[in-house]
Amino acid sequence: MKAKAILLLSMTCLSIAAQARAQEAMTATTPVFGQIVTYQLPKGFQPTFEDTQGTFYVQEAVPAGESVEDWSQMITMTGFNDAGGQATMDEAAQMLAAYYQQACETTFTGTSFGPTEINGLSGLVVFLGCGTVAPAKPEEEAHSERAVIVFVKSPFGYITVQWAERLPPQDTAPVYDIETWRPRLAQLLPIQLCDVVEGEQPPYPSCTSRQ
Repeated sequence: MKAKAILLLSMTCLSIAAQARAQEAMTATTPVFGQIVTYQLPKGFQPTFEDTQGTFYVQEAVPAGESVEDWSQMITMTGFNDAGGQATMDEAAQMLAAYYQQACETTFTGTSFGPTEINGLSGLVVFLGCGTVAPAKPEEEAHSERAVIVFVKSPFGYITVQWAERLPPQDTAPVYDIETWRPRLAQLLPIQLCDVVEGEQPPYPSCTSRQ
């Protein structure tokens, strides 16, 4: 994944969190592999899909009226149970970048903003994009796709929180637009991990009260 020095993160985690609190959002709280994961779900997004397959957990949210099959934007939270530490966050980001690149070899872009700290946890932020993604089904249309993904180290491995969007296809690789993506990134934060408290029910006040 290529790095672009001119796009180094221009904000600290504290300033991002302050921006997030200024946005209208709801706090999503989800138990994942023995931890409670909290992040901010932007206004208008609704959780529509959740699944656990072995060591992988996924939760997806799309704007009201859209579906996980037909969406313009999507917020995705994933958990990877990798307590043995077999993959670093850099390696996980590389694997995700490779998945994107397979979908659009000639119009792929990938930018890593380097390691950061999120609520006292080790983190990594990346931008991935495809200028043109070929349709998977005959009834679908080609589109471009781009996403900002936040990786956070957890006791069980790591989690990701991702904001993705689809736009009309283009012949060139997408360019990171800081005016578009910085406020979106701010809306997802703060991301927090807490231990599960036995017997506690949603919305898990022992965790959410810390924010």
